[in-house]
Amino acid sequence: MMILDRRMAILDRMPAPVRRSRGRRPLPGFVSRQVVAARRWFLWPVPGRGRRGRASGPEPAGVAVVCGGCERVRGDYCVARDDFPYLCVEFVAAGRGTLDLKGRRHDLLPGTVFAYGPGMPHTIRTDPRLRLRKYYVDFLGADAVARMQAARIPPGSIRRVTQPQEVGEIFDLLQQCGLAQSSHAAALCSQLVGLLLTKIAERGVRPDESDRPGGATFERFRLFLADGRQRFTSVAAACREFGISPAYGCRLFRRFDTTSPYRFLLRQRMQLAAEMLSRRDRGGDRPLVRDVAARLGFADQYQFSRAFKRVFGTSPARFQQETATRRDA
Repeated sequence: MMILDRRMAILDRMPAPVRRSRGRRPLPGFVSRQVVAARRWFLWPVPGRGRRGRASGPEPAGVAVVCGGCERVRGDYCVARDDFPYLCVEFVAAGRGTLDLKGRRHDLLPGTVFAYGPGMPHTIRTDPRLRLRKYYVDFLGADAVARMQAARIPPGSIRRVTQPQEVGEIFDLLQQCGLAQSSHAAALCSQLVGLLLTKIAERGVRPDESDRPGGATFERFRLFLADGRQRFTSVAAACREFGISPAYGCRLFRRFDTTSPYRFLLRQRMQLAAEMLSRRDRGGDRPLVRDVAARLGFADQYQFSRAFKRVFGTSPARFQQETATRRDA
């Protein structure tokens, strides 16, 4: 997904500790003050809500995003709630802590995603030596719980994602759209929550499963394939160098991913090809398709073109022409 190729780095630009300025609305009661820095945004003020924020009328159709943000917590951070007015998905970007939810205690590590909602007591604590840095998004809607269940992250559950940077990038986009407060912010954030849930469905595994030796091997093998995308012309060659059999590599992908290592490596190689085709040399010229094919180890230009079209739905020459037209416009 091209949307995930953008790097927003919102967390690195978070301001100094939060201060309430004159004329600014006070923070809702459900928002934690135990932070050293935060960027928060609010999109969906609901008139007529009670003291705890509970909606009195029917919920909107679909998924309506209320608010979100990212926080760096204090060393004494401990949020204990008996209730919560909205559905919430939180994502641990850094640090460590614990979560008490539905009578069980869970470890919070980077890459952890958890969800809760109305009528669901929970307690979140940070390790004071490794303080949590996390994102959250609050929402509601007639279809929201069903969407969460389909993504295997229903309220009251916890998952680990195998590619946490991808989830972080979606949260970064939520931050950008929410903070912009444009007339399209609500629609964009609603669509991004749908994308977030789909990504969690794709990358999420149970915490106990992700800690098994197979999960760690899969992560290393997947990164190994991605890093070697230019020189590996086959999964079999990559497996030999990594020290596993192709059959075991396929089993790892079946267990922890939704694609095969062959398709994953092909997409990685074609994404690199697209980057090469888009570049210009010092004279302003773009590389020839046959030269890109040779650099990626294809036997000929036609084999390369077939592989490229299988991934992007267009030929390398057409892709290069359309890219040049967009950039020159």
